[in-house]
Amino acid sequence: MVESPASKDDLAKRLSSYWKMEGANVVILLVIMVALAGGEVGPLALFALAPMCGLLLVGTLYWRAKLAQLKGQGSLRTTLRTVRRWRLPLFIATILAVLGVIGALIEPGIARSRGDFWVAFAATLLAALEYVNYYHRQLQHFDHWADFTRLFSGRGFRKSQMRRDLERAGLA
Repeated sequence: MVESPASKDDLAKRLSSYWKMEGANVVILLVIMVALAGGEVGPLALFALAPMCGLLLVGTLYWRAKLAQLKGQGSLRTTLRTVRRWRLPLFIATILAVLGVIGALIEPGIARSRGDFWVAFAATLLAALEYVNYYHRQLQHFDHWADFTRLFSGRGFRKSQMRRDLERAGLA
C-alpha cells in the first residue's frame, strides 16, 4: 500500500501518540487502579497487573518501532522478535490471572480485600483484551474514523496490525 504524503504524516502523528499513550498507561492505569482500591492490593492484584503492564509495554515497543519504520529510521524485525518472544509468557500470565480471579470468586479469601479483587479483575480483563488486540484481532476501533466505520459496516474485526507484521516476518 502506497501512502500519500498527507496520509503518511497523519499516520506518523497517530503512531507517535499511540506508543506514548501505551507507555503512559503502564503507569497511569497501575496508579489509578491501586488508588481506587485504597492501596489495599495484594498478591492477586499484583500478579494480574503484571501481564496487563507487560502487554502495554509490548504495545509501546511495537508502535514506537512502527513509527521509526514509517520514518525510515529503523527495522521492525528486532521489535517483532521481541514481541514474539513475550507472546507465550504473557499469554500464560494472563491465563493464570484469569484462574486467580475465578479462584477468588470461589474462595474469597484468595483476595486480600475487595479492592484487591476488583483490581485483579480489571487488570485481567484489560490484559486479555490487549492480548487479543495485539496478537490476534484489532478490537480498538474508537480512535480512527475508518476503523470505527468498519466496525459498524458488518465487515467484522480484522487481523491486528502486529499480527499481520508478525506473519509477514514469518514469526506468527
